Order: sequence, then structure tokens, then C-alpha cells
Amino acid sequence: MTSTKEKTLHFDHLDFTELSFSRLFRDYLANADAISGFYSHPHTCDSLKKAVSSYKQRNDRTETARIIAEFNAPFLKGQTVDGLAGILAHEDTVTINTGQQLSLFGGPLYTVFKTISAIHLARSLSRDTGRRVIPVFWLADEDHDFEEISVANIPGRDSIRQIVLPCDTCARHAAGTIRVGEAFENFRSEIYEALNPTDFRDQLISILDEAYAPGRSYREAFALLLSKLFSRYGLIFAGSNDPMVKRHVTKCVRTAIERADEIRDELSSQSERLDKQYHQQVQITDSLLFWHDDEHGRVRLQHSDGRWEAGPGLSLSTGALLQKLEETPERFSPNVFLRPLLQDVLLPNAAYIGGPAEIAYYGQMKPVYELFDVKMPFVAARLSATLVEPPIQRFLEELPFDFPDYTKRLEDLEQNYLRKFGNPELDDHFDTWKKRVEELTDEMIGLTGMEDHGLQKHAGAISKEYSKSIDKLRKKMVNAIRQKEEVQINRIRKVKHALFPNDRLQEREISFIYYMNKFGVDIWDRILQDLEERDQDLFDRHFLIHL
Repeated sequence: MTSTKEKTLHFDHLDFTELSFSRLFRDYLANADAISGFYSHPHTCDSLKKAVSSYKQRNDRTETARIIAEFNAPFLKGQTVDGLAGILAHEDTVTINTGQQLSLFGGPLYTVFKTISAIHLARSLSRDTGRRVIPVFWLADEDHDFEEISVANIPGRDSIRQIVLPCDTCARHAAGTIRVGEAFENFRSEIYEALNPTDFRDQLISILDEAYAPGRSYREAFALLLSKLFSRYGLIFAGSNDPMVKRHVTKCVRTAIERADEIRDELSSQSERLDKQYHQQVQITDSLLFWHDDEHGRVRLQHSDGRWEAGPGLSLSTGALLQKLEETPERFSPNVFLRPLLQDVLLPNAAYIGGPAEIAYYGQMKPVYELFDVKMPFVAARLSATLVEPPIQRFLEELPFDFPDYTKRLEDLEQNYLRKFGNPELDDHFDTWKKRVEELTDEMIGLTGMEDHGLQKHAGAISKEYSKSIDKLRKKMVNAIRQKEEVQINRIRKVKHALFPNDRLQEREISFIYYMNKFGVDIWDRILQDLEERDQDLFDRHFLIHL
């Protein structure tokens, strides 16, 4: 059994320019002039505080407050539905929200980073503005990309163990409606087997088992897990795959149907403008909607010349589709562009917290908000961080590379190390050797009076063979150095494996339960506490959190 004593975390940071983040993301955080026309607010603390302080909801909040409170009934801890409804209905309350797909057992690190960001900013904004700011996690309960949520990556000694829950039919259905069933038990067992024995393992397993109980929907399980970890900070939940929510946002969906051509044109124009300077994150389609079909699951609604089609089973005029909306609003589902609008219609939402990809597609959306007559929220970057375990920190201090160097391929890191520490001038010496052989060959051809072209060609071939032999000798020397430096090479591999698993940022790959198992289920509380002490206003750098 291993145990980790609680200690104060140490924070370092890097500029995003030192890592592989997009230019659009970097320019947005830097408030570059080129990016200003794509967003409603500059990414500054003052602008965020102003967005919160000045927020006003034009319509009566009573109904939406009751809907959100009822939605949270299964997740509330120490609070009643009536109490939450009263808080949300108060004109002085605003929300700051984030969201994510319903990844099994919570998903990768960025899930908790988003949650931590919402909680931390809500607390600091409540203090600085005097308003009650509530952190909200939007459950992407209508998303049907089951393949993306069904994977958990748990680090092993030398590799990442990828554990997958197979399901042949799940891709056709909203992920939030799928239930913990018999197949999930194999997935559960593999996860628990991959988690090393620690003093925290039993407590973690108890939390996971309580959330992912047999028969429970993935939406409820995911929310219960986050609720167990963060409800004491006032975190609540919202989502769109709910009958009351569907009925309440029909006006927004109706606009998406009635103004489909205008919406497509505005999205296309804005996206083209963005693409000229940066990149287009999401491809534009002819509608913002999906249709829930009993046989085929969630199917994209396609619109052309006043007709709407969803697979072979639906072909309707605009008028007929609007009638369907009145009769069965639960059959309509938002795409990536409509979902933010539903959030901002349902919630008193002053700000949204997202990662680089989300910030990019918000840049495509400004004119769409205007078409829907909805105010675009402040868009804040979430916490971006790498967790550095103590052994990895020791290796970082001993090895001759800086953190950003580990973004390179492992093979390049190894070669750089061997060349630098085996003999820094080794390549130069071998190149000089080959060059002198070539020069000597040319000299001897002249001295011998070798005028025959065939003989000259043969002499050149001998020179090339000699060069090949020199290359082989160089390779043998590098291998000899490699064997001598194998301990350090292994350390390079371990650091690369820990910081950039599968050549991606750690936060996008590693399941956050791995760190709870190794460093305690309260690890996120400790990070929140450190952020509070740092008085971090906006997340405009990549953090290295030394555990």
C-alpha cells in the first residue's frame, strides 16, 4: 500500500505561446486587435466583472428558476428544490457556467479543471461584485458521440492503459439516456484493476460505485460523481434533455427553424472572416437541429428549399415541422451552435468557461446571438494545467530539458540528449570525416590522372561505400552511448509519458480518478484552496501544479 502525505501544492506557470495552443486562442487571451470583432467582451478581469455586475434578465425568472431547481433535485445535497428555486429567481443572482460530455467515471482532467474554474471564478466574482454568482455545470446529455465518452486512460508504469466500454447501439442515442448495465460491470472491473493499491483506493471506489450504480443513467451518474466532489461549493447542474426544459426553450428552437437560412448565412460569413485570420473550428451545416427518431436515434435535421428531412423517416415543410415542435418538443435537439443559446436562455448566465476549442467556436457565433436577440456572455478560458508528480519533478530537475521541450517526439528527445551528453561534437566529427574522404577521393582522382569516366565513377562509388561505413560506425557509437546512458534515457521516457501522454496534453488524456487514487480524493479541494490563496482572477497561463 502506498500513502501520500498532504502537503502544500506548488504552482509554476508557462505562457501559452510555449505550448501547442492555437494562435486564435493565444490572441484571444492577449486581447489582440485582430480578434476583437469576433467576441462581445475582451478577455480581461474588468470586463468579466462588468459582465456580471451589469447582467439583467429581461423576462421573469420564476419559471426558469423552478425548472432548473427541479432538474437538480437528484443532485442536491443540504438544499431543497424550493430553496434553490428562490435563489435562482432572485434578480441579484447570476450564473457562470461550463459544460462537458458525460464521460464515464468523469473523463479526463479537463472535466475537473472546468469545474474548478467555474467554482473559483464564481467565488471571486461574488466577492468582487456583491452579486450572488452560482457555478453551473451543463451536462451534455443529448450528445451522441458515445465513442468519445466511453474511454478511460489510466497510466501504468511504462504506458497508458486505455479501457473502453464497447456498445454497438449506443452511438445512435443520447449519451445521457444510456444506463449502467451488465456490460458496464466489465468496464468497472478493468478500471479498478488498473488503479494501483493506495490508501485512497477504497474511498475512491466507494464514491464511483455510489454514482455509477446499476440501472442509473449516465447523466445522473456523471452528475452525482461531480456533485459528491463539488456540491459543497454550490455547484449545480443544467441540461437540455428534460421535458420541462424542452418545453421552455421552444421559442429558441422555433427561431432556429424559422430563420434557418439567415442563421446559416450569418454563420458562414462570420466563419469565413474568422478562417481568413485563424481557423474555423466547426463546419457549418444547413440547420442547428437534430431530430430524435424512435428507430434511428438522434438524426441531423437537414434543411433545403423550405423542406426538412431527417433520414428516411421524416420529410416535412417548415410549417409542419413547427407543428411538430408544438406537439413533441422533446424530439428536437440542439447542435453545437444552438446549445450555448439554450444555456443562455435558460440560465441567468453572465459568463461561459471553455477550453481552446470552445472559445474558437464561440468566435463563429456572435451574429447568431444577435439573430436570436440573446446577449452573448463573457467567454472565459478554463484552468489549463499539468499535474507534476514528485518523481517526475526530480527527473525534470536532473535532465537538461525545459518543460516545453517534452512536446517533441520521444525519439528526438533521446537523440538530442545522446548527442549533447555522449559527445556534443560527435555529429560534426563524423561529418568532417565523411567530407575529408570525399575531398581525398577527388584529390586522388586528379593526382592519378584518372581521366576515364568509368574509373572516376568507380572511385566515387568506393567513396560512398566508405561514407556508409562511417554512418554505420556513428550509429554503433550512438548505441554504445545509449547503453551507457540508459538510466537517463528511461527517465526521459517517464517524463514524456507523464507530461505528454500519447503526445497530447496530459489534461486531455488522463482520467482524473487516477490522481484521486494516488494523491487523495480531496486533491481538487487542495487545488481550489491554493487558487483562492493566489487570488487568481483569470486563467491566462498554463499552470504546472507540483503535487
